[in-house]
Amino acid sequence: MQAASVALLGALGCQGGNTTGSSPAGSTAPAVSAAPAASAAPAGRAAAAGATGTAGAAGAASAAAVADISLTSENVLKVMNPKRREPYSGPTGTLRGRVTIKGDPPPDTGLSFPTGKCGEAAATYGRLFRVGQQNALADALVTVVNYSGYVPEREEAEKVTIHGCAFSSRTVAMTFGQRLEVANLDPLEPYMPNLEGAPFMAVLVAMPQGEAVRFHPPQPGYYELVDKMPKPFLKSQVFVLKFATHDVTGLDGQFEIKNIPVGKVLTAALLPAIDQDVKKEIEIKEGDNTVDFELNFDLKKHNEKKDAKPSP
Repeated sequence: MQAASVALLGALGCQGGNTTGSSPAGSTAPAVSAAPAASAAPAGRAAAAGATGTAGAAGAASAAAVADISLTSENVLKVMNPKRREPYSGPTGTLRGRVTIKGDPPPDTGLSFPTGKCGEAAATYGRLFRVGQQNALADALVTVVNYSGYVPEREEAEKVTIHGCAFSSRTVAMTFGQRLEVANLDPLEPYMPNLEGAPFMAVLVAMPQGEAVRFHPPQPGYYELVDKMPKPFLKSQVFVLKFATHDVTGLDGQFEIKNIPVGKVLTAALLPAIDQDVKKEIEIKEGDNTVDFELNFDLKKHNEKKDAKPSP
């Protein structure tokens, strides 16, 4: 991950900050677990590859560790709510808005895609980033932090779909303790989704229109959702955050974040594909609130930054 992503995740105040463990948020590679964990394949899914870890006591311990990752597990609460505060029950606001981008159009990625069965892949991954109508910016991570109070996550799972060889979003935001569910909407094409950095014992197949494959990120941080079939272009950047107030924009550029405690907060919009973010301090009032973000893309500066050599 690049500098803006690191800076954003590292400056998220009491709701965010750096990750714990051996792989902090903002590492250049996805977080990696020291030991793979057993993962049983429910009906509608089949193990595509044999066990990649050891069996016996170690495998059982790893399976127990995965089972303990939930919104109410002790290990998660130590990270999400270390002071054991009661959930915030005061007045709250909802923040809505739109993220747009100006400047140069996104360049072609140079990737090639299978013809026929991968109809949505080119539209999703053919350019550096996705732009909708009226400069709407897709796949932007929007966050709200630095409020007072503990706001728990209300959804047990963050859901992603695959259709036409494309994930439903190139950026995924989830709260630590949630599981990630990846469902295949295609009628014929199978996939092998894998969350790089999350523990596993077998690569599971997402069967056509079958049950979702489930992943349990072992700690907050940055991961990559990929396909092992392989389709090297099929990727999504996954941010596992220490707070529940976040959203990701679609092709309309819009976002909505609910249950924000009233008062001054820090908001930010980040587009990981170009390593650029914009921040705003605003006042959340009870009821509806609105804020818009605009990023600026300069292709020349982007290429210079990409080609710059690190100092020895």
